[in-house]
Amino acid sequence: MARLCRLRLLERIGRRWPTVSQTRRFGELELEFTRVADPDRVLDQIIAEEDRREKLTGVRLADPPHLPYWAELWESAAGMAARLARGPHLRGMRVLDLGCGMGLAGAAAAARGAEVLLADLEAPALLFARLNTLAFEPRVRTRQLDWRVDRLGERFDLILGSDILYERGQWEYLERFWVAHLASGGAVILGEPGRQTGDLFLSWIRERGWGITMGSETIEGRDKPIRIFELSRIFHRGDAEIAENTNS
Repeated sequence: MARLCRLRLLERIGRRWPTVSQTRRFGELELEFTRVADPDRVLDQIIAEEDRREKLTGVRLADPPHLPYWAELWESAAGMAARLARGPHLRGMRVLDLGCGMGLAGAAAAARGAEVLLADLEAPALLFARLNTLAFEPRVRTRQLDWRVDRLGERFDLILGSDILYERGQWEYLERFWVAHLASGGAVILGEPGRQTGDLFLSWIRERGWGITMGSETIEGRDKPIRIFELSRIFHRGDAEIAENTNS
């Protein structure tokens, strides 16, 4: 059944995007992973679709086309997978891969025994994320999600985020989302490639009552290691109020 489901997903994906499948190794952990062969082609398709829409309607969207960040396999996701591979077993833990892209970090968490929810704003990303975690069903779910407005009504022992700090305007939304969804005693683990925004984020998040443990992971083919930020928080009444307000 899993093989048939994989073939159907590959056929569905292949109708729009050429793919590459490979074995990714992180220590003793091996993952069969399928990704977009050419992320630039995805962007070209989006621009072409917008051009066709404009010709049909005579109206150009005020905002530029939404950039397909999901189609790039970010090195921070590989760093996160390496961190999970070296860490303790996650059997029975509830893990959210937030902004999961094609699902590499979430797949690593599932391979380590976790019950994983893969969440992303982009529906195409979730097709790849589901494909890349079929080996771990039924412990894996997918969900289309906008962290700025959506709430899940559940909490997680770990919330993962690979390269999601690059835009300063998202930090307030992310922090409120974490407060609403992190279980007591849980942690937010972030992979960050060394951007200036990552440096600025550290002081920003400390001011909001989060503790930070910092580490790094070396990725093959990359000179500079991926930074790993592990955030923890002592929950209090104010957090409950934030969660209640964001759910209303």
